[in-house]
Amino acid sequence: MNYQAIALQLAQNALVLLAAPLLLGWTNQCRAWLQNRSGAGVLQPYRNLAKLFHKDAVLADNASALFRVTPYILLACMWLAAALVPVLATDLPLSPAVDVIALVGIFALARVFISLAAMDIGTAFGSLGARREMLVGFLAEPALLMVLFTASTIGGSTSLITIVETLAHKPFVLYPSMTFAAVAFIMIMLAENARIPVDNPSTHLELTMIHEAMVL
Repeated sequence: MNYQAIALQLAQNALVLLAAPLLLGWTNQCRAWLQNRSGAGVLQPYRNLAKLFHKDAVLADNASALFRVTPYILLACMWLAAALVPVLATDLPLSPAVDVIALVGIFALARVFISLAAMDIGTAFGSLGARREMLVGFLAEPALLMVLFTASTIGGSTSLITIVETLAHKPFVLYPSMTFAAVAFIMIMLAENARIPVDNPSTHLELTMIHEAMVL
């Protein structure tokens, strides 16, 4: 048993979990700078989480068990996906399971559960947001697969570890296919992270909300 690899895997999991709110705070701070505002600071998401952990869960009277377990399933899916992506090293205990098809499948599973939970309580906004979310997934996930398949043609495998190691050791070559794939990947990230022009997480207008509608 390679204890160093296990330690790196645990460190990567902890790093992803702890750094995620910091990335959100940095994104909000950049938006505030672009709007000529001072912003709340990059550590504001940590303060928001601290306040939320001190509050009780608010559930609808007709919420089923699916609605209650969805937050835990979403956290598990995102944490597992982050653990599969090689960040600190490629020789990790979960490396044999790092396949691009499995990675996209984890994202799809999380999307299905959050959409079902939004429709579970029967609100108009929840159903509206769930339908729009599934439409975005219907368009974004096949495109993400094509981007990853484009990268896999260079590595000769759908294993993300093999792709990363191949790109790291090969001389830098600007492939036209990889250029188009990078542009497509940026567009997919905007869609998956509910960013303009696909979605606006800070909106309160019915016509422009997707993720916010599911939250409501």
